[in-house]
Amino acid sequence: MDYREQGDVVVVTTDERLDALVAPQLKDAVRRIVEEEHKHKILVDLGNTRFIDSSGCGALVASLRVVIRANGELKLARPSAQARSLFELTRLHRVFEIYDDVDAALESFR
Repeated sequence: MDYREQGDVVVVTTDERLDALVAPQLKDAVRRIVEEEHKHKILVDLGNTRFIDSSGCGALVASLRVVIRANGELKLARPSAQARSLFELTRLHRVFEIYDDVDAALESFR
């Protein structure tokens, strides 16, 4: 997991899997970005992620809560077909703003 600043948005790039082993790292990274670095616009780039399980979904929801409490925004970009299917099955596609590409997602923050 890696993150970089793109203007006033922090882009968090996830690894190949977002599962029980990696989910705590995502939650910690987002919490640190919001609470310690005082950044409130987060884009999670799922372009490298081929597999997400319920723990990964839970980490995304927990991260969203942290960002909302700070009056910020968290959006998702480039989910795989498996992730899209999971988001629809769990109705998370109604909770998150999801974009097909990073540029469109970044533009949506403006």
